[in-house]
Amino acid sequence: MGRKIKGSKHHGAKDPNKQRENREEKLKVKVNNRPKHDDEQEMPKRLMQLMQHEQHMMQHKQQKKQQKSMNKGDNKGLLDSSKYITKQERLPGMTRPLRPVPVFRQKQGESKKSFYYRMHQTIQGMKKQREYESEFKVELQRDQMGNTKVVEAEPDELEEIVDSHKKKKLAKKGIVLKSKEEKRQLRREREKKRKARQKRGGTNKQPADAKDFDDFEDKQVFGDTVHAPPSLNFKMRNMEEKMAGKASSLLLAQKLNNKQGGGGGVVKKAKKEHLSMAKKAMLEKERQRVVEAYRALKADKISF
Repeated sequence: MGRKIKGSKHHGAKDPNKQRENREEKLKVKVNNRPKHDDEQEMPKRLMQLMQHEQHMMQHKQQKKQQKSMNKGDNKGLLDSSKYITKQERLPGMTRPLRPVPVFRQKQGESKKSFYYRMHQTIQGMKKQREYESEFKVELQRDQMGNTKVVEAEPDELEEIVDSHKKKKLAKKGIVLKSKEEKRQLRREREKKRKARQKRGGTNKQPADAKDFDDFEDKQVFGDTVHAPPSLNFKMRNMEEKMAGKASSLLLAQKLNNKQGGGGGVVKKAKKEHLSMAKKAMLEKERQRVVEAYRALKADKISF
């Protein structure tokens, strides 16, 4: 009689549905497993791997051909930055796509000094572009023709948190910060009002409560009866009343006023007569005499 082999112990009855699910889970990756959808047939995994290997081989051959063509003939010995570019890794938490790294190739007949200077100028231009974008929160995009297009940059999560914290802090003090779009709308409204005032012939400096012609429009109700034409509630002043009290600049008007005894004309100041040196000396002597007489008179009044 042979030795008895112990089997696995069954503690209680197992759920058959659960056993079936576990069995199907094991068979999911098997080749002979039936397709998930009857109308669709998935590509086998082995075939996908073969296609990927073939694609990698083709890329590797193309890179080798490019390197050979670069090293052949006149291009041999020229500097090329594409040889040292590595694959850019996307770190966790990166939401924006990475910008392409520029490729620098030395031209035929270009010295190393001029090539390095060209690289330096290009990098400095990229730095200035980045400073401009960060200052005004925009993004400069270039198409294949070289045309530049300014697009609003996507909001940064960290900047949004800082701005919201700043708004809450200023709101406690009673200061309300407006967004760029709100400021732009207010600017457009002010510009529209300014152009409307210019069309009407007014100046830019007008009171804020100045009413437009549309503000005096009457709204009629359907079925309203009109018994009389509208009446004006202001008086028309004559031209004589408007011009009353104003100085006339017309020569004919001045002569007419002088004949009638009126003084409505412009009174011109008489020019000072040009005096000789002798006459000036006589006037100065007379002035000194009058001053001395006035001082003597004041002295006599004080003594009494």
